[in-house]
Amino acid sequence: MNLPDGHLLQNGKYRLTHVVGQGGFGITYRGVWYTEVKGSLGTVKTEVPICVKEYFFKDYCYREPGSQAVKVHSETGKVLFNKFKEKLIKEAKILSEVHHPYIVNVLEVFEENNTAYIAMEYISGFSLKYMLEKNGILPEATVLKYVRQIGEALQFVHDKSILHLDIKPSNILIDKNGNARLIDFGVSKRYDIEQEETSTTMLTLSKGFASIEQYDNEGTQVFSPRPDIYSLGATMYNLLTGTIPTESILRAARPLRNPSEINAAISPKTEAVIIKAMQIIPADRFETVGEMLASLDFSQAEKEVQVVPNPSPEIVNEETTVVYSSPVDSKLVGSDDEETVVNMANPPAVEPITEKNNSRKKIIPIGIAIFVVVGSATALLVHSNRPTKEVVESIDLPSAVEPDSNVSKEVEMPDHAVLHTEPPISEIKEAEKQEPQVEEKRPMETEHTIEENVLPDQPSENEMNEKYNSLIASGKEKMAKADYSGAKKDLSEAKDTKLTEEVVRLIIACDEKTEEKRIADKKALYEEKMAFGRYKIVRKKSNNRYGAIDSKAEERIPCKYLSVGIADNGRAFEREDNLFDIYNSDGSLISEGLTYY
Repeated sequence: MNLPDGHLLQNGKYRLTHVVGQGGFGITYRGVWYTEVKGSLGTVKTEVPICVKEYFFKDYCYREPGSQAVKVHSETGKVLFNKFKEKLIKEAKILSEVHHPYIVNVLEVFEENNTAYIAMEYISGFSLKYMLEKNGILPEATVLKYVRQIGEALQFVHDKSILHLDIKPSNILIDKNGNARLIDFGVSKRYDIEQEETSTTMLTLSKGFASIEQYDNEGTQVFSPRPDIYSLGATMYNLLTGTIPTESILRAARPLRNPSEINAAISPKTEAVIIKAMQIIPADRFETVGEMLASLDFSQAEKEVQVVPNPSPEIVNEETTVVYSSPVDSKLVGSDDEETVVNMANPPAVEPITEKNNSRKKIIPIGIAIFVVVGSATALLVHSNRPTKEVVESIDLPSAVEPDSNVSKEVEMPDHAVLHTEPPISEIKEAEKQEPQVEEKRPMETEHTIEENVLPDQPSENEMNEKYNSLIASGKEKMAKADYSGAKKDLSEAKDTKLTEEVVRLIIACDEKTEEKRIADKKALYEEKMAFGRYKIVRKKSNNRYGAIDSKAEERIPCKYLSVGIADNGRAFEREDNLFDIYNSDGSLISEGLTYY
């Protein structure tokens, strides 16, 4: 099924050295890019390490013997194969134009062997998933450092109307310099000027990390950073607790535990950010990644380069698109969302330590038992006014140990220490005085606790269901009348009464309608003229001045200009002083105060 080692692509430009990973939709190869570098000594041929991902829909495809061409078994499969191949090529070409220090670089996208290939830079390092498996829960300062870097990368792609939609520890690599790199845009989506979906791949989810709206094909048809914000929060949750969060669509029946209940060392501020980022209702999350980052305290974030373990043979997780040199375990960290990662160690090295510890565990209780026997006997004899010396001589230690036939010979070592550990008479008398007081207090404390824990009568299940159904019906009725604020109030109360998938979806729909109405009302303040990149050139009705707005009717070019014209490198906006400011299609001011254009 795989291409053979040494196979050449693009007329010898790329050579595949070996397979490093394979999933349901592609095969990842380690390879070499033969290129030339020009310098002071002339042109020098060199080999650059790369990764190449081949689109291979394994449930529908096979490789033709001899030609290495990818073929499809059926006509139905052929339609699906070609559809997703076109989308993959389109997405990869978009990403080949996206360059950011914390995002893997796509070098080239091309077709060959009746399929598509993506050539990417090779990153030597480890995924956060691997680090979690190997070292256990990560320090909060380390997590914050990586979250800040990935957050900056997400802000960059969000500004270009691209959603990643698969943020998770296995899709974040830590390179040799200790910096985080975001990989695998295989399920990403790009949106046009109206913020409506223009490109997508198949519906793919990572359980525990995907937001509830990703379970619905229509849930991400309109651009919003909130699905990626949820996944970034879930990634923080996983790295700081070692537990994969409860799947979003199941949280109505299985509420998410607070991170501090699993790891008490998590700071309240970080926990609050995680909880808000992972709200079921999208509108309850942060509006942008920038807002989320601004709520975190990075003062303790580690600035040093992280020490990365020495790499072993290359293995790549089948979910990732970029190889990293690491012995990644094939099992998913905490595949059960209740599983907690523990510090993993080499079994042969652990066994002798365990045996030794077990021996000590046997010795300690025996030693304590002997001490109790000695102490009790001593207290009894002292109370009877007998000499302390006689107490020690009268104790038959072997008889105290004898009933436990499994006691190791090592028990003899602490026996002498116990003999010489006689409690002072003053301490014994003090203990006698305190014992009655403790016994007298216990019933009072129990009584007091019982009184405090008395709870008021709770509504019955039928009463709760009736209240829930009434609120849902009221909410739907108000939505039909476009009373979205009233509907949101009823639906929120219904959610507090009983959390169900139905009420969550209704609240999401209500929020979307509210946002649509808000945007429509804002757009009504402008007269749209023409498209300009991702924006619209408009005339503001209140002052009759020109500018540009985005899909949410936010002014990207201020509406303060007398007129607008076409310039060589963008649009020329005429100022009050009859000079011109030139803007490019990203809304950036590139020249100002020009006399002509």
